[in-house]
Amino acid sequence: MEPRKYPEADIRKKTDIYFMVGLAVALGFTYAAFSYSSSDQVDNSLMVVEQVEEVEEMTDITRQEQPPPPPPPPPQTIEVIEDDSEVEEAEIEATEIDQETVIEPIQEQIEVVEQTKEPEVFFVVEDMPEFPGGEAKMFKYISDNMDYPPLARENNIQGRVTVQFVVDEKGRVIDAKVLKGIGWGCDEAALKVVNSMPNWKPGKQRNKPVRVRFVIPIRFVLG
Repeated sequence: MEPRKYPEADIRKKTDIYFMVGLAVALGFTYAAFSYSSSDQVDNSLMVVEQVEEVEEMTDITRQEQPPPPPPPPPQTIEVIEDDSEVEEAEIEATEIDQETVIEPIQEQIEVVEQTKEPEVFFVVEDMPEFPGGEAKMFKYISDNMDYPPLARENNIQGRVTVQFVVDEKGRVIDAKVLKGIGWGCDEAALKVVNSMPNWKPGKQRNKPVRVRFVIPIRFVLG
């Protein structure tokens, strides 16, 4: 059986019309796209020109002409006033040196300064000072010559007094003082017996007599 043909359902008749409509729409979109891109480029170029003009205006504003330097001050003039008053001349008296005038030499002054300088005091030397008869004789001398203070004896005061002294170049006992005492008259009694010591054999350093410092304890005991 052959199919039936209906003239209303034949779409080939409208093919040309659809083609023309699609072509017109495509051309319209293409024109619109070109016009939009060209307008953006023009606007951007205008913005760049405006920014350049603004920058130039700002640079013109910031540029300020420096004022010229001030003129130099006029030179100062110094007026000289003549004074008719006479200047009195100072009279300088000449100092005459007679033959009898004695000038002390510098060497003698230096020797005087060296003599006034205190000698060095040693604690330990090559040859130590020695009490006559030795250390045992020294403590026996202190024990035999010590006067126990009556006030300390009455109050039963006992203890140790530490005394420091120096044996000088001639063996004499000098600069005695109490480093640690117990009071009640015992400190004074210890100093008295130390200062009463006979001369020692002086100490030597490199075969030269020198001063040596000693520290000894003195015990106060009631027996």
